[in-house]
Amino acid sequence: MKCDMLIKNGSVVFPGKGVQQVDLMVERGKITGILEKSDHIEALQVVDAIGLHVFPGLVDAHEHLGIYNSPEEDFLDTKQHAVAGVTTVVNYDRQIQSYLELFPKFQEIGEKNSYIDFTYSLGILTEQHIDELEETVRRFGLTSFKFFRNYERQLNDKFKISNGINLSSHDLVRLLTKFKSISPKLLLAIHCENMDINRSLIKDYKAAGADDGMRTWSLTSPGYAEAESLLSTLYLNHIVGGNVFIVHLSSGASVDVLEKVPWLMESGVKVETCPHYLTLTEETEMGLDAKVGPPIHGQRDSDRLWEGIANGVINAIGTDHVPNSRAVKYGPGNGTFDVLYGFPSVGALLPMMITEGHLKRGLPLERIADITSYQVAESFNLPQKGRIEVGADADFAIVDIHRKKTITPGLMHSRGDYSVFDGREAAGWPVYTINRGEIIVKDGQPLKENGRGQFIRRFI
Repeated sequence: MKCDMLIKNGSVVFPGKGVQQVDLMVERGKITGILEKSDHIEALQVVDAIGLHVFPGLVDAHEHLGIYNSPEEDFLDTKQHAVAGVTTVVNYDRQIQSYLELFPKFQEIGEKNSYIDFTYSLGILTEQHIDELEETVRRFGLTSFKFFRNYERQLNDKFKISNGINLSSHDLVRLLTKFKSISPKLLLAIHCENMDINRSLIKDYKAAGADDGMRTWSLTSPGYAEAESLLSTLYLNHIVGGNVFIVHLSSGASVDVLEKVPWLMESGVKVETCPHYLTLTEETEMGLDAKVGPPIHGQRDSDRLWEGIANGVINAIGTDHVPNSRAVKYGPGNGTFDVLYGFPSVGALLPMMITEGHLKRGLPLERIADITSYQVAESFNLPQKGRIEVGADADFAIVDIHRKKTITPGLMHSRGDYSVFDGREAAGWPVYTINRGEIIVKDGQPLKENGRGQFIRRFI
């Protein structure tokens, strides 16, 4: 028997199941065999993974490519994704233009510039977007969208338009109802945060002259502001029977709520958190480099988020990756309320999860694979991604879980000039990253050219 690639002698990490000593056979970019013995297999290319762990390629469904830079520039920066073991990105974008006019341009830009496979979740901002939903799903194969609750009742002023939706609870219910009428596979990703509380506190702290960096920023959106919005969202989704993906959970208060309402999470709910909420606090030495919304809080919040992963109320990881430079981030000023939101973060994803989750807290490797690959792919209707199964895309991050490196932007091949994890020592770096049966990173070095990534059409 012959194949294109044989990955042998590795410890294969099956998401949510366990680790097995098996070999993997690859043909035409797909996994075609999972074998206990492969001595009888001839392969054009053999990857000896002895001493290494073979994870499914990571799926990061929370990125903002094109928010501060051009989409072309940010897709060219996706080599850093591959260095971190990420082989698929689902990018958020929010523009007021017609989906039908806008999306073909996004797809073309991604296909010309991306290093890894990609698709999009578009923000629902206008009545026109709602009118175009069904055609967008069928024409472009987009099955996930985002409800930016942080812009609640601000869209018309922010974008100088007259047909912006309020992003109110009523809008949430009517969108989930419309999604359900189109297909049970449609997903609405939701930023949960009570903006009445957040905006009032920002106004109060500004008036009081508060400017103590991350400590002040943390006070502008207490954990209860997220928890209240989260609870409301889950209840409304329960009433409709829809599918929601809660993005970037940040607070221990929200974990407290989730643990008390399992009946609201029985179906149609996934909850995501991010490495920066798990590993940084408001006391971080990185200061306002780490300004993000919702804000990073204290050690108890970080500890509770890890407990939420361990007990299953949190079941996905995304990076909220926002490519920018310090010149851009600090362009409006250096004060707490001047510095822009967001930072580049994808390049350290898997090493941070292995170091902080597995090596320090004993989280099983199969749980890390589950929340960084399989659960995300399942939520975003990507049945060929995020898994090690016959018939799935041959996407792998082959990792030395004990290899340590000190994080720098250069190490990750990022075009950015800073990282909120800068200077940290982390283990678990990919030795190989493989996308559709092609080795695209070896020993931390990207091997291919941009433009090899493929747009992923999804089906209902």
